[in-house]
Amino acid sequence: MVKIVNQLSRAGFIAATRGKNGGIRPGRDLHEIVIGDVVRKMEPLQLVDCATCAITPACRLRKALNDTVQLFLRELDSYTLADLVEGNEPLYHILLSEPPVAMNLK
Repeated sequence: MVKIVNQLSRAGFIAATRGKNGGIRPGRDLHEIVIGDVVRKMEPLQLVDCATCAITPACRLRKALNDTVQLFLRELDSYTLADLVEGNEPLYHILLSEPPVAMNLK
């Protein structure tokens, strides 16, 4: 988890504070954190490794998979973190020990 927090922090998606009263919070407004951007930074998006495949010069699957990944990312680009968390009371109940107003997430 520390590695993920460090990556998210370096990318500016979260702000992390160390120490006794430390923690993590969004690094910018929730409406500015685009889910597609987070996935691009955090996830390896190459679905297959074509480097050693014998049929690579004639293979059309590589383009099909690339096109699919691009469509997937375009769809994720239409969502922000705010879309996923604002007003999501079940999520607040599961993840937060403080009500969302106290956490300034609304």
